[in-house]
Amino acid sequence: MFFELLTTTAHIASVIPNPTPEQPPGTEGFTTILNWIAWAVIMLGVAGFLASAGFLAFAAFTGREIQGFKGLVICLVVCVLAVAAGSIINVFV
Repeated sequence: MFFELLTTTAHIASVIPNPTPEQPPGTEGFTTILNWIAWAVIMLGVAGFLASAGFLAFAAFTGREIQGFKGLVICLVVCVLAVAAGSIINVFV
């Protein structure tokens, strides 16, 4: 019984097609906008990182280093997610 179910499942899996994604014609402008948005997110992440580093240096004198450190961590996470967004989406699609 189990072997028959396993064989049937393997046969069904071999029949299911595996399509490759293809960009529809006329959507080149949309991908350009997505590239610009990705560039802007990365630049904002770098600017935020530099601002947080400056705040961390200033906060060392006032004893609020943890807030500067949180800003640095948030900027690093944003930059990593922005760069890896395509790979992350490919895992779920």
